[in-house]
Amino acid sequence: MCYIIMIALQILCFTLVLQWNTAQVDANSFCSTNDLHALILARGGSKGIPLKNLVEVNGLSLLSRSIITISNSSCFKHIWVSTDDEKIALEAKKYGALVHIRPEEYARDETSSIEAIKEFLEAHQTIQNFALFQCTSVFLKEKYIKEAVDKFQSHDCVFSVKRSHQLRWKLVDKQILPDNFNLKARPRRQDWKGDMVEAGMFYLSKRVLATKGLLQNENCAVVEIAAEDGLEIDTYRDLTIARCIMDNNA
Repeated sequence: MCYIIMIALQILCFTLVLQWNTAQVDANSFCSTNDLHALILARGGSKGIPLKNLVEVNGLSLLSRSIITISNSSCFKHIWVSTDDEKIALEAKKYGALVHIRPEEYARDETSSIEAIKEFLEAHQTIQNFALFQCTSVFLKEKYIKEAVDKFQSHDCVFSVKRSHQLRWKLVDKQILPDNFNLKARPRRQDWKGDMVEAGMFYLSKRVLATKGLLQNENCAVVEIAAEDGLEIDTYRDLTIARCIMDNNA
């Protein structure tokens, strides 16, 4: 009887290992070089708001919100979460994302996003096109994603921008001078289109650029998002604002 149970357990273990290996192969070897993959960088060591990626807004964590919206767009082969944190990894898996375990040396305060992206791409050689999403951009929308993916078909890179009508000044040789307007023809808001400012919501790019340490080149397109959707959660104040907006729109 004990012998039969032992054999049954061995078969079960073998089956589980086989299933795990099959999933790993499906996530890596069988990815077409033309497929677009979504990538979220979510390390556990955030300082402003501890474990910021898991903080909830209207009942969902920032990470889960991003995964759900990206998944609903149906634009990606896989959604990946690169993390060094077990809790973040569990949250990612809970909502259907694949987890890339990021080495500690690529999850430090001084580690740049492009360094973490290069480490991810080095581990997944078949991925040629990717979309980096910031889960701190809590108002990510499917329509922005679909527009970006459409434009990516004919460009090397696509990123989100928001419109700014702020009049900027600069300090030159201890003198304050206007930077983006003519002092003698001070524009009214309705008289000019304003400046395009990176929103940080997403960046679609190619492996060939990332390996050079770049996300953008001269062949880029942009997706302009509404100013009210451009809030990024970096501080508790941002978090309070986001929650108030969500509550009022509920």
